[in-house]
Amino acid sequence: MGVIKEIVLNEEPEEVILFFTKPELGISLPQLDRFYNMAGWAHVGDNMGLLNLVRNMRDAGYVEFSGGGIVRGANWREPIFMVEGKYTFD
Repeated sequence: MGVIKEIVLNEEPEEVILFFTKPELGISLPQLDRFYNMAGWAHVGDNMGLLNLVRNMRDAGYVEFSGGGIVRGANWREPIFMVEGKYTFD
């Protein structure tokens, strides 16, 4: 199992979205949808649950919609699993 799939399966979706928005380019909604679809909608239920979660994170200032994707918001923070060094990326 790849590290990204392991993260999607094992971490809270809010933390995963923060992870995917760490790079300045962020992630598109279709890309995010695909990661969760491939993981059997772990922790979000379905694509509407995922979309609602992203909207809630936007309302809280963690992410923003920009250029067709999701990017860091004013209140963005490092995902907890990254701070803890839980995963190794080789």
